[in-house]
Amino acid sequence: MRYKLIVFLALLSNGICNTPPESLKLLLEGNERYVGDKLLHPNRSLERREEIASKQKPFATIVGCSDSRVAPEIIFDQGLGDLFVVRVAGNVVGPVELDSIEYSVKYLGSSLVLVLGHESCGAITAVMEGETADIEDVADLIKPAIKGAKTVEEAIKANVRAVVAGLKKTSILKGFISKKKVECIGAYYNLDTGHVEIL
Repeated sequence: MRYKLIVFLALLSNGICNTPPESLKLLLEGNERYVGDKLLHPNRSLERREEIASKQKPFATIVGCSDSRVAPEIIFDQGLGDLFVVRVAGNVVGPVELDSIEYSVKYLGSSLVLVLGHESCGAITAVMEGETADIEDVADLIKPAIKGAKTVEEAIKANVRAVVAGLKKTSILKGFISKKKVECIGAYYNLDTGHVEIL
């Protein structure tokens, strides 16, 4: 059974079954394994490293926070070449991050863009508390998204939703989404449980 699952994971991550729903399913199943401490650590072998040395085809792009506790390859139990990860404090998207996201979709074939916020985000907390002297550029991207939020968790989720909404309006992603080749969604990671909640 374990062998069949590993083979299935390998097929999916190599783009053979690379639709947005399948990509999301792969992430959520990996997160279930992580939460349940039943990790498979797929695609971390010598063969995998050699296979992707000349090309990559990540099935999903994760736009996540730089927080050291929220490593996408670990919390989704994925391996080399599976995820294209863009990480920045507050999981915000400016021009540089957008270039990376669009590259992964247009040229690498990622079928899912997942914006991942997380519990107790330092950047969001700093903006909520007005202590943004050291993260001004990040704060400028967060502030409009969290107006009216009453709690940090509410603000984190509002920020994720705003980033997703912004990405869906970009010309490249909008085109792929309209053809149902790509989906862009938001999620929230619970530091205590390890669970990823789709927003």
